[in-house]
Amino acid sequence: MNVKRNKKNELVVTLPANVDPVEVQRMLDYLHYLALTAGSKATPATARELAAEASAGIRKARRKQMAS
Repeated sequence: MNVKRNKKNELVVTLPANVDPVEVQRMLDYLHYLALTAGSKATPATARELAAEASAGIRKARRKQMAS
C-alpha cells in the first residue's frame, strides 16, 4: 500500500490488486460518514427520531398515493 499527495493536494492511495474493492468501498463510505458527522452535536436518539419522522412521512405519502 502506498499513500501520496499529488499536485492537486489530494491523497492518492494505491492498493495491491488482491484487495477486495467492495471492502475498500465500505471503508471509504465509513470515512465519508466520519467526515460528514465531524463536529456534529446530533445524538443517536436524535437520529432515530429523525428517521422515524421520515419513515412516517413516507408511509403517509404512500397511503395518500394508493387512495387516489
